[in-house]
Amino acid sequence: MDNLQFYPTPRDLARRAWQKFKNKDFSKVLEPSAGKGDLALACPENDRLRKSILPDCCEIDITKHSALREKGLNVVGFDFMQFSTGSIYSHIIMNPPFADGAKHVLKAWDILWDGEIVAVINAETLRNAFSRERQLLVSIIAQHGEVEFLECTFSVPEAERKTDVEIALVYLRKQANVSEDIIGPILDELKRDSMTEETLAGDYREAAELALPNSLVENSVAAFNAAVRAMREAVCTEARAQYYANLLGDTMATRNGDAGRTDPSDSVDYVRATIGKRYIELKDRAWAGILRSANVTSRLSSAAQKRVEREFEEIKQLEFTVLSIYGFLCGIVESQGKIQIDMACDVFDMITKFHTDNTVFYKGWKSNDKHRTCGMQAKTTRFILPRHSTDSWQSNLSWESEQMLRDFDKVFAMLDCKLTPEVGLYDLFRGSFNELRCSKRLSSSYFDVRYYPGAGTIHFFPRSKKLVGRLNLLVGRYRQWLPPEEARVSEAFWLQYDGADKFDKEIRAEINKLARGGSSWNHPLYCLYRTGDDERKAKAEADIDEAISTVLERHGINVDFQLEDGRQDCLLLEVA
Repeated sequence: MDNLQFYPTPRDLARRAWQKFKNKDFSKVLEPSAGKGDLALACPENDRLRKSILPDCCEIDITKHSALREKGLNVVGFDFMQFSTGSIYSHIIMNPPFADGAKHVLKAWDILWDGEIVAVINAETLRNAFSRERQLLVSIIAQHGEVEFLECTFSVPEAERKTDVEIALVYLRKQANVSEDIIGPILDELKRDSMTEETLAGDYREAAELALPNSLVENSVAAFNAAVRAMREAVCTEARAQYYANLLGDTMATRNGDAGRTDPSDSVDYVRATIGKRYIELKDRAWAGILRSANVTSRLSSAAQKRVEREFEEIKQLEFTVLSIYGFLCGIVESQGKIQIDMACDVFDMITKFHTDNTVFYKGWKSNDKHRTCGMQAKTTRFILPRHSTDSWQSNLSWESEQMLRDFDKVFAMLDCKLTPEVGLYDLFRGSFNELRCSKRLSSSYFDVRYYPGAGTIHFFPRSKKLVGRLNLLVGRYRQWLPPEEARVSEAFWLQYDGADKFDKEIRAEINKLARGGSSWNHPLYCLYRTGDDERKAKAEADIDEAISTVLERHGINVDFQLEDGRQDCLLLEVA
């Protein structure tokens, strides 16, 4: 904490800092050292829009990013001292590390194009201006702003970290030189990044190399910087052209009132807003390219890809730099275990949710006083997936159906400890579709398949019961239908688990007995697979659990869960 000089801004000081701004039209705000968001979240209502404008944030401590996003703040960077996209902001408000206050304020002044800065810094920074940086800051304040010295602001009761240090509340106003930036030469080029990739990447590089080759990262950042530079030049050229066009006067149609006037496109506000909009579009393109290029994401199922892309909506707010890319990729690499489990669950659910005959039931491990959970297995002999019909003129399955086949290939290759199958389902359907349309049984690495285009069903015949068994074990343990690996369980539990196929017909007969006389809409199997009502689903699971117990007792297997304070202590299974 001390290394990062983390002193959260007390509430009264944060409000006082926001009040320092003279322009209350907070179109786009940056908070360079966000911490937990105390200063950023003290933002007032925007006078024009009548709502709070939550700032974009930089925060060097990556562990705080998730909490900042949950509070509604956009995290756009890690280390502010490597941040370069200041021209899109109208305001910068900051409480930088006290030891480096001058460096951070000068950095903000350097990257801001036209706008205001308010900074909370140690008063000693200005009172004892012994360094060139401090002297430069004092000079800038004298020419472009003002300062207010305050005592005891960090020693109030509400201060999270107390200190008696006197602070300086600095206000600066930077104005764009329109005659040079728009009328004359274009905006200065973005500064070239002279730091090495190793310096920028920090501790993220080694782990992220598993996901992307270094050359792609370097080339992508170089291409992005070139695109941003060209975009800025184009915007300023457009504004310059409009400026000189305005010197010529209005068109005849405008003078006669036949054409409405347009907003001025040669103003500072127009240039800043347009650069901001186009910069966001370029970031979207750049981050999308990284996500689609990563080797690790090429092995994700379609549902897992969507989950990563939902997170990507937050990640793409970051500046597109080497450091940000490696930080993003490192997060994916570290999450691979959870991603793979989710992928297995996605495929398991595809097998089980459309056709009740694709599953068999067993008595689950997870339980409490009110609710017994029935475990499920995907059948190891055959399962049928509907909704894949095609017309006679079609030469392939639909895109959605092919995505499903790709997902099966990825997950079963993963279960087989391989990257890809030798013969995938996707390739099989692509290469032999006419034969499959004639209901011919063909083989991929992990399945024999038979396709009935009229009914729209694909019949899967697993070639390895072991791999389907791995899928059932992985999903069963994750969903707590099965005991943890370290738990001591009697052989009788595994007897009923391994015998689920054998008991299936009897269990379904008992389920039908329980449902007899009721509506098909209330049948336990319908409610288990179709309803979104948690209460009806819980009732269905309880009914199925009762049916399982009846069948197991018939075969001399007693299942008894002993619970204490809502916690599962042990499982006693005895063969009567």
